Amino acid sequence: MIEVEIKLPIREADNLKTKLLALGFRESGFLQEHDTYFDNPEGSIRANGQALRVRVTKNLWTGKSSAQINFKGKKLDRQTAARQELETGVEDGAVCREILRAIGYIPVAPEVQKERRMLRKDQVTACLDRVDGLGDFLELEILVEREEERDAAVGRIEDILGHLGYRLSDTTRTSYLSMLQKKYSGV
Repeated sequence: MIEVEIKLPIREADNLKTKLLALGFRESGFLQEHDTYFDNPEGSIRANGQALRVRVTKNLWTGKSSAQINFKGKKLDRQTAARQELETGVEDGAVCREILRAIGYIPVAPEVQKERRMLRKDQVTACLDRVDGLGDFLELEILVEREEERDAAVGRIEDILGHLGYRLSDTTRTSYLSMLQKKYSGV
C-alpha cells in the first residue's frame, strides 16, 4: 500500500471539523495513540527517511485497546508525505516493543502521544490530531494500491484543502517525532 498523506498545523480544530462535516465527512473514531519509534544501532532506518513504529491505540468511545507495528518507507515526492506503509496488528504492544529491543532495535525518544478524531468520506481519512507538546494538526490520507494512483490522490487532497481554505504549500512533511525532537533539542 502507498499512503498519500499531508499534515497541516491548525489553530481552530472545532471550526475545521465543522467544515469537514459540511463537505460530507462523517466522524468515524476518537482515539488515543501512543507511538514508540525504533531504529537499529547504526541509526540507518531514520537516516534513510524510513520509520519503524509500534503504536498502541485506545478507542475513547469503547475503551478497547489495540496495537500494531508499522514500517514506513522513504517519502515518494517533495510535496506530500506519500510513502509505502506496511502494518499489521500485534496482540500486545509492550511485548512487541520488548521483542524489538531484544533483537537489537533501540527506542527513539521521545514517544509520540496524541488524541485523534477521525472523519471519513469515501476513501479519504481526515484526522484532527492534538499532539502532546506540539498542538493541533489536520492529516488527510488516502491509501492507494499502485504508484499510478498517487497523483490522483494528491489532486483529491489538494481539492479538499482548497475547500478548507488551505493550499498544499501550507502543509508540512515533517513527522511528529521529528518536530518533537527539534523542539526538545532546542534546534
